[in-house]
Amino acid sequence: MYLKQFFVSGLGHSSYLIGSDRTREAAVVDPRRDYQAYVDEAREQGLRITHVLETHNHNDYVSGAKALAEAVGATHVASAEAGLEFEHKGVREGDELRLGELSIRVLFTPGHTPEHVSYVVVDLARADAPVLVFTGGDLLVGSVGRPDLLGRELGERLAPLLYDSLHDKLLRLEDYVEVLPTHGAGSLCGKGIGGKLTTTIGYERRFNPALQRRSREEFVRFVLDGNPGIPSYYRRMRPTNQRGPERWEAPEPLPLPPDEVRHLAGHGAVVLDVRSNVAFGGGHVPGALNVGLRGSFATWAGWLLPEDVPILLVLEHDDQWGEAVTQLARIGFTRVLGYLQGGMAAWTEAALPIERVEQWTVRDLRERLQERELQVLDVRSDSEWNEGHIPGAKHIMLGDLPGRIGELDRTRETAVVCGSGYRSSAGTSLLERHGFERVYNVVGGMGAWNAAGYPTEREVERATAASG
Repeated sequence: MYLKQFFVSGLGHSSYLIGSDRTREAAVVDPRRDYQAYVDEAREQGLRITHVLETHNHNDYVSGAKALAEAVGATHVASAEAGLEFEHKGVREGDELRLGELSIRVLFTPGHTPEHVSYVVVDLARADAPVLVFTGGDLLVGSVGRPDLLGRELGERLAPLLYDSLHDKLLRLEDYVEVLPTHGAGSLCGKGIGGKLTTTIGYERRFNPALQRRSREEFVRFVLDGNPGIPSYYRRMRPTNQRGPERWEAPEPLPLPPDEVRHLAGHGAVVLDVRSNVAFGGGHVPGALNVGLRGSFATWAGWLLPEDVPILLVLEHDDQWGEAVTQLARIGFTRVLGYLQGGMAAWTEAALPIERVEQWTVRDLRERLQERELQVLDVRSDSEWNEGHIPGAKHIMLGDLPGRIGELDRTRETAVVCGSGYRSSAGTSLLERHGFERVYNVVGGMGAWNAAGYPTEREVERATAASG
């Protein structure tokens, strides 16, 4: 048996190529949109992709399954309950697929989504017993999939089904069976997902926090409460994948002179500046949105960009073009008109207007808080905020900021803080786009604030002090 995992860190997405040693047939499981890597790997290994398997309708990225299956002439396999609007092979509990010596057996495991299936693999060349299982979004490393991505109401119905799928099906596999999930660290399809890329049934049975809940009711409360926010672009992914995403190939670089970028930005295009927060702060196109091309770029860009908007890129280097457009396409943004030729240096040389965001250290922020009143905006997640924050700060998670900017006072000086300075830079760019004139990005964020020993408070402490 041949097996290779492909991991996209920004989305926390794993996909797999599995192949038969005997017949050289292969399957790809839960492929990303830019599928060429699987084709290249199969060719290098002398494998022929005959099947493309999906565990569920994905909420967090555009699937490459349909396009890959069509490109290589493979059979697209998905749950019979998936509601796909194009040709595929629908499978149900107990169905079996064969790739030479590999038997792939289907388990119907609803929970993360209503139609979810898992694929149990038996290598008959070794034994008539499962060796691994593709668990999709149900059983993850140190976590389980969220049942609430399609809404809280449906989540309350799916959570008990997830409990049953885990305990009555997946956990009945032997401890040694390897667990290969689709969602990993960095994905918002589960909370507290571990950093390892794979695990085993036995390890999760013993140490997974969700699996330590003593009753179905306790489990349901655990998986529904305390989850991170749901990115706004998620609501478009499931119907996109059910209709069948179009094949996508990265466009050739499209450099645009500064005057054209300015013209297009003035006629509805959004300027997305993917440089670092420090570079963005030093000078940027007025009205630009800053999401650095690292970390969770795709997630935050998808969360903050308006739907179906034409995009203009500002790059640190021209060779970032391919990575930027690929990451955007994975979450459904393909209307990239081009990038600023020559970068901000060319924009400056053209004598076009520039905006700047002053970068404050935590010491700067501390000193200014002692000198005068400031509006401090903390854009971290709820869990980070609850661990401790700057006294008197206002909390609006970055993904919620576009809809809650009205809660802030545009006339006040506003310092924006996150964990390091990455998300807060995106926050300052959003505030600028909404007319805030005196905004500051706190570099180092709460990590530096805590390291300096500056005071923090917790929400419980604040409430206790207020009631006392």
